[in-house]
Amino acid sequence: MVIQAVESEIRRLRAMPEEHTVPEDEERLVDFETVAEELEDLYAMARKSETTLPAYELLVRRTA
Repeated sequence: MVIQAVESEIRRLRAMPEEHTVPEDEERLVDFETVAEELEDLYAMARKSETTLPAYELLVRRTA
C-alpha cells in the first residue's frame, strides 16, 4: 500500500497545473520520486525471498 500511495502522490503532483504550484511542490515531487526508487529497490529484494509477491509493475501505474 505504501508503494501505491507514493505513486499516487507523484501522479497528483505531476498533474498539478504549473500556475498552481509552489517551490515546495517541486521539492515534494523530488522527495517522493526518491522514496519511490528506494521502495522499488526494497521490493525487488523482498521478491527474491517471497515469490508470491506480485511484480512491482502490477502495483504501480507508470506514466511516460
